[in-house]
Amino acid sequence: MNKILVLGGGSWGTTLGNLLAEKEHDVSLWARNSKIFKKVKNNWINNQYLPKYKLSKNLKIVSDLKDAFLDVDLVIVAIPSKGFRSISSKISKYLDNQKILIASKGIENESFMTMSEVFIDETNHSKKNIMILSGPNIADEIMRKNISASVIAGSDKKSLKKVSELFNSDFFKIFLSNDTKGIEMAGALKNLYAICSGLSDGLGFESNTKAMLLTRSLSEMSELFKKINANPLTLLGLSGVGDLIATSSSEKSRNYSFGKFLGRGNSPSKALSMVKQSVEGYRTLKVLYLEKKKLSLNMPIIDALYKIVYLKKDPKKCFLKFIRESGNIDTAYD
Repeated sequence: MNKILVLGGGSWGTTLGNLLAEKEHDVSLWARNSKIFKKVKNNWINNQYLPKYKLSKNLKIVSDLKDAFLDVDLVIVAIPSKGFRSISSKISKYLDNQKILIASKGIENESFMTMSEVFIDETNHSKKNIMILSGPNIADEIMRKNISASVIAGSDKKSLKKVSELFNSDFFKIFLSNDTKGIEMAGALKNLYAICSGLSDGLGFESNTKAMLLTRSLSEMSELFKKINANPLTLLGLSGVGDLIATSSSEKSRNYSFGKFLGRGNSPSKALSMVKQSVEGYRTLKVLYLEKKKLSLNMPIIDALYKIVYLKKDPKKCFLKFIRESGNIDTAYD
């Protein structure tokens, strides 16, 4: 894969583009607002999302979307879920037979579609050419070259191997999966439980509470996976428990921070403004709440979070109520 295009100038898109550029791949990065990138001597800096870091000299920042697609072999999409359908529609006329790597996490509010399903719906691109990237990846830590890993899912083993080799380095490792649905759903759902983790900390609860909360989160997600024909075992991997651990404990996690601000007594709108970036879990919460009712699923953590975020109920009362409403079975296997 000789030429790579990254769509999305947020912290994650910038980090992915920089990772590949540092390995001397031919990488261009397109952002809706390219003005957030400033040139300092020979290096670009993302002033809005990663102002502390000089980006690789090999990374090219582009503003013309049509020209950016010329001769591209791999397109990496790292756009927030709320704008994902729009960008998919916009680039559909530029697509030929490129490989697509979707690095966006989330579920579409109106349809309960995953991002790959939205992409196919808008572009009619071959499913075989679409892959998913997800995992416990805090952008700031990867920029500092902390040892990290992620997972790529798709149906074409040859493509998965090629793309993984593009990323693999001494500090960043890619693992492979064929459970595209499970990887995408895990990446979206963990955001909700990361909000709950931050909420717990904000309310002043400690390690025992968080451990209980996160394990019950995995139980709730497992029941949903069974209903949507995803593999519950995927939740034991990087995109499941791995991502859950990372985003449920880091102050750099937007979802965790949003929950923590809520727990400290801020209103949902105030907490969102304090985070200053897109909080994927906020949008996903409403659509999951409605979908789990259709599926007749018992998800007391989601019920409690919905009441806090959308009905503006007292956080501590709702939090304690979810404990009472949880069942008494620890783990169950069919």
